[in-house]
Amino acid sequence: MSELNLFDLSGKIAIVTGGAGLLASEHAIALHAHGAQIVLADFNGEKCTQAADALVKEGVNVSAKFCDVTKKESWETLLKQVVNEFGKVDILINNAGFTNQSKSANFDASFENFPLEDWNAIMNVNLTGAFLGCQVVGKHMLQNGKGSIINIASLYGVVSPNHKIYPGTGISQPVAYSVSKHGVVALTKYLATLWAEKGVRVNALTPGGIFNGHEGLFLQRFKQLNPIGRMSDKTELRGGIVFLASDASSHVIGHNLIIDGGWTAW
Repeated sequence: MSELNLFDLSGKIAIVTGGAGLLASEHAIALHAHGAQIVLADFNGEKCTQAADALVKEGVNVSAKFCDVTKKESWETLLKQVVNEFGKVDILINNAGFTNQSKSANFDASFENFPLEDWNAIMNVNLTGAFLGCQVVGKHMLQNGKGSIINIASLYGVVSPNHKIYPGTGISQPVAYSVSKHGVVALTKYLATLWAEKGVRVNALTPGGIFNGHEGLFLQRFKQLNPIGRMSDKTELRGGIVFLASDASSHVIGHNLIIDGGWTAW
């Protein structure tokens, strides 16, 4: 293959979960720029549709579908809908993520008092959701003999949160989030080695701390601790997404691509 075509995704069909969230639209923009058709999927169908509509106005080939990533039957329905409409799925980005921060009054509870209910809620989306997506869509890819799965992990699936940056900021990281993202990395490696000879590549991508209106003490501390001296911009994941989705990474198996400004290099 010519070097010019290594990143070509023409004719490829991609599912991106967490379609109503901060990063899904960036993934869609990146994939579209190289020729892919994208399906955004989310539990919040209204917001997912709004995200897709905004992208369509920018010329992105994207549509929206409902999916509750915690339920296998919802995954199966999504896959059936996409295959009926487009004939196949070539790329799956397990991007749905959840901290329960906006849902639970117990989010800031200490580890000693962290509720099992919150633990289960976070695990169900972040880890079980990725497991089910890989299981359902991965089976389809195995039948076709090809495919690329990208599991979105986290800095805190590689290293522990730095607990000292959070006091006084109004921000915290629950234990379940960190453990779930470590699990996503382990799931990635397990499936990558299981399916490598069958044409389905499984990798992870770990974003750094993505700037999303952060300010004050947290932002100051984060910038001081990151070698690049700032948080990541959401657009800076685009290259990594295209690399892992395309034939440019044909020999990349079970890798966790870390795009963090050097946070994990200290």
